[in-house]
Amino acid sequence: MRDGRLYLGGRVILLAEPVRVRLAAYLNLRARRWPTTVNPHLFINWQTATHTGPTSNVWATNILGISAQALREDRILDEVLATGDLRRVCDLFGLSIAGAERYLAALDPSGITRTPNGEP
Repeated sequence: MRDGRLYLGGRVILLAEPVRVRLAAYLNLRARRWPTTVNPHLFINWQTATHTGPTSNVWATNILGISAQALREDRILDEVLATGDLRRVCDLFGLSIAGAERYLAALDPSGITRTPNGEP
């Protein structure tokens, strides 16, 4: 994270101030807990801090209480609901227009486009 942005796999994600504060706190904790780790992954644990591999999906699910896929789907739905901007959703989550439209359809099965505050 730098300049209020998160750089992940060639993508740049602009972060809101509350997210920046929480992410900075986590990165500080991580640096204190594992000061010599060379692991480039955002999330590490006592096993992965000694090498460069990712944590397991099971570990992440147990820590988060929800699978990474379910968390991603929830965030996509929330972004579609909050903004209604499919291009933004595509850019933010790496989706195709058709994929973003499926999320919109899930929120609005009647096919009536609604504004972010829920009005037709």
